[in-house]
Amino acid sequence: MSEQEKHKPHRRLSAEERRRRLLTASLNVMKREGIAGTSTRAICAEAGMPHGAFHYCFRSKRELYAALLAGDMEIDLDDTWPKISPAASPRENIRELLLAYWAQIESDPDAQLVLYDLGSFVLRDPELQELPAWQHRASLHRATEYITRLRDEAGLEYLCEERAIAELVTTHLDGVAWSWLAHRDDAATHANLERFAELLAGLTRRHVAVEDSHTFEPAP
Repeated sequence: MSEQEKHKPHRRLSAEERRRRLLTASLNVMKREGIAGTSTRAICAEAGMPHGAFHYCFRSKRELYAALLAGDMEIDLDDTWPKISPAASPRENIRELLLAYWAQIESDPDAQLVLYDLGSFVLRDPELQELPAWQHRASLHRATEYITRLRDEAGLEYLCEERAIAELVTTHLDGVAWSWLAHRDDAATHANLERFAELLAGLTRRHVAVEDSHTFEPAP
């Protein structure tokens, strides 16, 4: 929390705003102290809230971890969807979405490191081991929604099941992020995403209306 925010006049915060601030504070503390060194007291101090605020918003650290892992899926592509058009090639539309997604990952590498660390951390705890599996299912569901929306807005048909494409996308992007964190070569990562867009375009064909009937043509 910034000094400016700390000295703003107090107002009653909604439960949603309190949760948002605590999640942001959690990431900030974990970046500095690591996951094991992050206490609920330190999180509340970072957020400028009394310690009791944590248990008002989260029943346990497990719930906090689940919310943080869910945050990994909350990439905002709202500004990108208006750029998706049937007039563009499938490759161009896919590239637009991939690069918009990547820009948000690239903007905060330390947060991405924390989320990877958190995934490993909970896997080693018998009481938390189900969280990464839950995260994977939720990420897959969200990716499938994006792929369905791309189909509708870009006028595409897929050559395999949408969920299978979602699995390919989530697995590839996770690998790209991990590799980028190791080498920080932005140019190589962008080239990788360009090639991946071309690969995904090969799994589509574009809708073409012909005399009131519907046919499809392979993506260029």
